[in-house]
Amino acid sequence: MNKSSLKFEKELSNYSYFKLVFIMKTYDVIIIGGGPAAIVTGLTVKKFFKDKSVLMIKEEADGLVPCGIPYIFHHLGNDADKNKMGPKPFVDLGGEVIVKTVTKVDKSEKIVTIDSGEEFAYNKLVFATGSVPVVPRSIPGYDLENVFYIKKSFNYIKELAGQVSGFKNIVIVGGGFIGAEVAEQLAAENMNVTLVESEATCFSRAFSPELSKLATEALSNSGVKVMTSSMVKEIVGENKKVQEVVLSDGTKITTDAVILSIGYRANTQLAKDAGLELNRFGDIHVDNYGRTSAKNICAVGDCAQTFGFLTGRSDMIKLASTATAEARVLGHNIFGIRIKKCTSGTLGVFSTEINGLSMAAAGANDQSAGEACVEIISAKFTAPDRHPGGLPGGSNMTVKLYASPVDGSILGGEAWGGKSVGEVINIISMAIQKNITVYELVSFQFGTHPLLTPSPVVTPIIRAADDIIYKMLQPNS
Repeated sequence: MNKSSLKFEKELSNYSYFKLVFIMKTYDVIIIGGGPAAIVTGLTVKKFFKDKSVLMIKEEADGLVPCGIPYIFHHLGNDADKNKMGPKPFVDLGGEVIVKTVTKVDKSEKIVTIDSGEEFAYNKLVFATGSVPVVPRSIPGYDLENVFYIKKSFNYIKELAGQVSGFKNIVIVGGGFIGAEVAEQLAAENMNVTLVESEATCFSRAFSPELSKLATEALSNSGVKVMTSSMVKEIVGENKKVQEVVLSDGTKITTDAVILSIGYRANTQLAKDAGLELNRFGDIHVDNYGRTSAKNICAVGDCAQTFGFLTGRSDMIKLASTATAEARVLGHNIFGIRIKKCTSGTLGVFSTEINGLSMAAAGANDQSAGEACVEIISAKFTAPDRHPGGLPGGSNMTVKLYASPVDGSILGGEAWGGKSVGEVINIISMAIQKNITVYELVSFQFGTHPLLTPSPVVTPIIRAADDIIYKMLQPNS
């Protein structure tokens, strides 16, 4: 090849490079992920910064409501389409969506690469990559056919619902919210469901021992065979298909399928590969406003680090409700701090309904306070949630409050009974976050109505606060 040909080839190569850079599209914000945190971040940015360009890159066209997953198996009639969740509100505001997988993030060049080879430049990048189920690789047989996980994937859950509908015997491992709720729903489909839980009760990481016991009894009464204080030793199969579960005490449970629901871990491999700092749990390290250790990169939702509201220590709360709260704060402040984050950490607010018993909790309880060395004083009160109590649709409601014995500030609460406990726990959550004391709570003015609320004379949340005051004012209490 002569010198002129080499020169031409070199010039053509340089031209192609600059042409590629020129046509690469740059967005003000790129969001990786398509779950609740991603959608709310995108919505907030487009609502308050209308002129900013925002691209969401998500792996599946259809998303799902994470908390609604269990109800696909019965309440929703095995129809996963009823639990769809998508980014339409974000798109309606002018946001863009690409259904692809991000394969690389170059934080020095501020470029995102997707699996088709296309590249996009960003000014701000948000990791909202969510979480994935914990896989117990130490248990032999974890990868057999008909061993399933509760993945937050629309396509996976839709397929799973169809597969399990033909089974008669199912073992569920894990007695947290998802595991227990799926167990209850499958039992309602006339399946023989056995739930194996390593702790003495189900829901023990969110509820107090008292409420955990009530929840476990409710689950047993729903038709689920609950085996607590039990560990899975092995999942046994033939021709690579599961046949039975062997417990550590030698008990063998014949089954057609196993559903493992033993927790979630942050989906952060992409962030790790990009050089972002992770904490000891594998979550992306962020500050109080969702900013990571890398300039112009944020993280929000299940993939991001959380700090306990009361302890200030790293926590592992992975809830759509907390993710969306974090996303709203991030969306407002992504281009610079505009609004102050009004809470000092993440407060776990949990609720569920098992066999007609609604239960909810927020903040500290007897067990978690002891583990965190937090001093508490508590009181509970039970009354009908209608007045008079004989009105249709009424049920007894119990509220248990936990407060500081020093200043009376509310540190936690639980409620159980009818469906109204879901909103009662939100009142308690607000009280915790705003540092309201039992003295302030008893003077608050609540609206009441016979068909909607407890009697103003025996409102459980007020009476529980009043009883704490009584205990605090008693000498030697």
